[in-house]
Amino acid sequence: MSAQGPAAHAGAWDTYWRGTREHAAHREGGPQEPVLEAFWATFFAAQLGARATPSLLDLACGHGAVTGHALKVSPSLLPHCSDYSFNALRGLQQRYPSARCIAADASNTPFADGAFDVVVSQFGVEYAGPQAVFEAARLVAPGGSLGLLLHLAGGAIYRECEYNRDTVRALRELDILSLARGAFDAGFALNAGTGSPDAFKAAERAFTPAVRGLEQLLQSRGAQSAGGLLQQLYQDIAQMYRRMSAYALDDIRNWLDGMDLELTAYSGRMQSMLDAALSQQAIDATTRRLAADGFALRDLSQLRVSAGAHPAAWALVMQRG
Repeated sequence: MSAQGPAAHAGAWDTYWRGTREHAAHREGGPQEPVLEAFWATFFAAQLGARATPSLLDLACGHGAVTGHALKVSPSLLPHCSDYSFNALRGLQQRYPSARCIAADASNTPFADGAFDVVVSQFGVEYAGPQAVFEAARLVAPGGSLGLLLHLAGGAIYRECEYNRDTVRALRELDILSLARGAFDAGFALNAGTGSPDAFKAAERAFTPAVRGLEQLLQSRGAQSAGGLLQQLYQDIAQMYRRMSAYALDDIRNWLDGMDLELTAYSGRMQSMLDAALSQQAIDATTRRLAADGFALRDLSQLRVSAGAHPAAWALVMQRG
């Protein structure tokens, strides 16, 4: 989850894997997918093709994007997949029935030393903190390989996460959910004969600047910013406000509460990505320690989505002697 430990944003990520509409920094089919697929195709062709019955662990696996790449190269593979989130593993098991799924903290797994020929992770293991990379290395058998794609501090994904986090912060400053609740409460009270026109007009006057602020955010940052949450918020509020009499007040209140939770979870995921990203200094320290533990460096590079683009991720491949 984050550098603060897996529990720091575990709830936010478990909600995500349960099937939230948006996808954070990496999403299958996104602009970085061809680059990631090419990396894993090359890696697995070298690591799986040379072994008769290789054992593979996809650590902090999420829904199993890397497992999918491995199975393309070796369809008969019986991969092990581990993640902190039961919801992630549930989704993975549905996609890849042959996978053996184990719920575990990536910084403290239940596997024996050297249990796997190949240990991999894509934008996952670093969330469990600095120790998790060395826990992954512990699981690599002699002669085996460790393949990691890790968030890069200051890289393209990092910048996207930072931008989206700041977008949610700007939205929070508008206090739009609280002001919307006040306007809806006053509107329903007026319709029920328990409120006054003046009270409704006052609530509406307070609410209007927040709506204008949201419109400005959408104009400046785009409909897809923050995973489309701003656009959804704007459209849903507009529809419910225009047709207030078609809704029950409790349903609107529940929707506002749900949106509040989703914004909090989304912001937490963005922050956890920023916390997990590795600087040049951190990656150099990691490779030195792994070398001291008997690993040889096979690749350390920065992946780019396209020529001229900001690098998106660290690619680290090491082999145990």
